[in-house]
Amino acid sequence: MLWGVRVPLAMPSIILAINQMVMMVLAMAIIAGMVGGGGLGYRSIEALTKPDAGLGAEVGIAIVIMATILDRLLQATAKRLQAPAAN
Repeated sequence: MLWGVRVPLAMPSIILAINQMVMMVLAMAIIAGMVGGGGLGYRSIEALTKPDAGLGAEVGIAIVIMATILDRLLQATAKRLQAPAAN
């Protein structure tokens, strides 16, 4: 009953929670850059501390593109895993 009924009905909510977690991880990349972590977070902090608008735009666009792609992939997964509608 759990795997046959309840989990398929709850799948959109589960995928939404995973989606929110992914968005939070992308936000935490900036905070990780503040404490010395590498990657895009460090580059974004570097762009803020130096007057480099080009680097800031590049990093910001990269984070937005990653967030958009991951969001669309998770939405497609949620649609595919959604329980069929009752007639």
